[in-house]
Amino acid sequence: MSRKRIAIVGAGNMAHTRGQAFLDTGQAEICAVASRRLEKAKECAADLGCTTYFDDYRRLREASPDAILIEVPHAPQDDATIWALRSGYDVLVGGTLASSVRAAEEIIELAVGQKLIVEAGFQRRYDPSWAAAHQLVQRRQLGEPIMAVTSALWNPDPSRWYYDQRESGGMPLTHMSYVYMNAIRWIMGEPTTVFAMANRKVETLPERVSEETCSVLVGFRDGAFVSATASYAGPEGMGNPEPQIVCTKGGIQFNPEGSSGQVSMDIIQGGESETRSFENEPSPMVSQATRFLDSIATRQPALNPPQDALIDVQIAEAISVSVQEQRLVQIQGG
Repeated sequence: MSRKRIAIVGAGNMAHTRGQAFLDTGQAEICAVASRRLEKAKECAADLGCTTYFDDYRRLREASPDAILIEVPHAPQDDATIWALRSGYDVLVGGTLASSVRAAEEIIELAVGQKLIVEAGFQRRYDPSWAAAHQLVQRRQLGEPIMAVTSALWNPDPSRWYYDQRESGGMPLTHMSYVYMNAIRWIMGEPTTVFAMANRKVETLPERVSEETCSVLVGFRDGAFVSATASYAGPEGMGNPEPQIVCTKGGIQFNPEGSSGQVSMDIIQGGESETRSFENEPSPMVSQATRFLDSIATRQPALNPPQDALIDVQIAEAISVSVQEQRLVQIQGG
């Protein structure tokens, strides 16, 4: 089988990482890289064994790609994704599906209308420990889910796009949804309600993210809920408590990420604890790249299709509404 040709929009760290993941599958090659800064595109392309690079992503079609990987800030990401779909390409979006519900709905309409594969970049669903937790909870092997608790502190450079409200779409979208919310709600079921509180204490300039630190309760159709806190005000050297899931007959405690990038977990049931480790499994990035390539071949969706990834954008927008209006917000469709 010939290798699929992947073109990349973006030349930052994640473009390198996901581009290398495609190479590590043994089923793909990088055919071109585009970045607003031509020198960055050249460097990224060279690192990934490619000699074709542009300063305009619209020129990627000259490299005859089979699919497009998009790894840029969320605001330009929307334009690049819509361009790729209108041009007839399957797309792996490196992060959240879009910067807004409106943009996400346009992406879904294009993908459905042209029968194109779109995969959002939440690779945690491809981590074997999170996949095992999903199976345990969805099959009710630990009883009925009661609650989950997560916390994600990060201290990004304020000059980067992550801290820019317009470029990022906000911290709940860029950080909270990507780190844990997407995976936790995948495990817990169908979210229906959101109630959130937030503050901004460190970077207070008007253009900075509105919800610098945010805590949210997300309710699910079966009565379970998730308590999640995410912040850009994480003190240097302070770690995060690992996620926990509590069910009527047991629970799950995730452990810190190992040297291979995999996460182990403890399964607690009947007063006993069993540790499951996944050190010898492929990295989640490589697993996701492999599944995306399979989706291109079979025309079957992978684990983060756009109709599902829309929910993360809806939750992020609901968080902002809840904070601003100090009320419980119903998730559309929930």
